[in-house]
Amino acid sequence: MLTFEKVLEVFNDFLSQDKECEVVMTRRGYVVLDWGSPQSKYPTAERCGTPEELLESLLSTYDSELGVRIAHGQRNLTEEETAEVKAQCELMRGKCMCS
Repeated sequence: MLTFEKVLEVFNDFLSQDKECEVVMTRRGYVVLDWGSPQSKYPTAERCGTPEELLESLLSTYDSELGVRIAHGQRNLTEEETAEVKAQCELMRGKCMCS
């Protein structure tokens, strides 16, 4: 069964390295904050009321960050690079689903 704790455990290393993404616990679930670039005045925020929503939000952020790391934010990813990013995301999803 997917839990908030499992998702946060799997993404712990990523969250500790990515200084733009932050997960905050609230009374109504978790909120994923993306502080974006230093020029951004306001962060984006997504409330995640279920572990599945948290997983999808973090996978989206993880996918974007991997793409930026590979292409250094300077170009579009190749088909092979896109496939590798998707494979890494599926690996993270699989880790979350394991008990």
